[in-house]
Amino acid sequence: MKRKFAFASVLTALLSFGAHADVKLNLNDNIELLAYNGKAHKSSVFGKEESVVLQNGTQQVAFRYVESFEEGKDVSFVRSDVLVVKFDAADTEIFFDFPEHKNKRQVRQFNDNPEFAILDTNESRIAFEQNKLLKSGFQLSRDYLSEMQHFNQTDAPASLQLTASEVVSQPAAQSNTAPRARVVVGGQDALNEVEYQLHYWFEKADAETQARFKAFVNAR
Repeated sequence: MKRKFAFASVLTALLSFGAHADVKLNLNDNIELLAYNGKAHKSSVFGKEESVVLQNGTQQVAFRYVESFEEGKDVSFVRSDVLVVKFDAADTEIFFDFPEHKNKRQVRQFNDNPEFAILDTNESRIAFEQNKLLKSGFQLSRDYLSEMQHFNQTDAPASLQLTASEVVSQPAAQSNTAPRARVVVGGQDALNEVEYQLHYWFEKADAETQARFKAFVNAR
């Protein structure tokens, strides 16, 4: 497997995390985080994705795996279905470890049978359950929090297996930012393709170009 995180980040975790009593979920360019522990998440369009701090205990995370491929002067993206994982963690950092994919076919094979690891600060594997959050039919947008509530009333793997009364008595906490609009691309619910392209090329640009682009956006 190809490590999708740097050893330096793990070393930093070992040196600085001791004073905290929470779980720090680290994200990378391959993860489009959609929801976690009853909260919606809005990913950053420009700049690196910030980590998410979770309370100790049972964690439930919904995300897509995203991979980009350069084709000449163009870039295309392949996205997985929405994946749901449930695991227990306390006083540690969490990293997703995905296999290396060299082409779109390999990503589609991964989507058919997702195999990856969740690691802690010491790079030890954390046991987890996984499933997919699927929704059929035409859709301009998805309410992931509502879908997760329904999913969590089932006995499927990665479900919290709540009763209807538990869902009502414990409403999902809302994040400070609303989920961004989503469109159907290639028959699948996905982020706006233009937004993916902007994010990709922004990361490719040098610091001066990034600064000019930010100034342009702020002036609009």
